[in-house]
Parts: sequence; structure tokens; C-alpha cells
Amino acid sequence: MDTPPQPFQQLKNLADGPETLDQAKQLGDALTAIPDLQRWLREQRQRVVRTLHDRDDISYTDMAPTLKVTPERVSGIARGHSRSPRKKPGGGS
Repeated sequence: MDTPPQPFQQLKNLADGPETLDQAKQLGDALTAIPDLQRWLREQRQRVVRTLHDRDDISYTDMAPTLKVTPERVSGIARGHSRSPRKKPGGGS
């Protein structure tokens, strides 16, 4: 996913102007798409951490204080591991 989900590209615009039923629907659509936004944000964070580590040779230990996590967590981010529980397909947990 190269860009954030559509409802979030102009999030500020959803709240601007006079209140309308269409505005309420668009805000609801944005709320529904929050899991997609979270996935996109995780993917982008992983990309940046991996780039900094590989291209700029910044260690996970050096990144950890800025990210306010442990070096082990930075390593997990680079590998794409999430601490968030994922819902299983079919509604199970």
C-alpha cells in the first residue's frame, strides 16, 4: 500500500464546512477504514526502520530511545511483527 487509505488523504476536509448527512457518512467511512490506516502506518514505519538500518547503518539500539521502545522491539518492527492482536478471518479471535 503506497498511500494511506482514501478516506484519510483529506481527513481535515471531512470536518470542514457546514454539517451535512454526507459529511456524517464520510466520517463514518473514515472510522470504518481505521484498520487499513493502521496497516499502512505499520508498513511505512517498517520501511523507514529497515531503510535507516540497511542504508544508513543505524543500529536498532540507537533507534530505540527515539522510538521509545527496546532494541528488540525495533528489530520486531523491522521484521514486520506487530504487538497488536490480529483478528482471524471468519470472526474468530
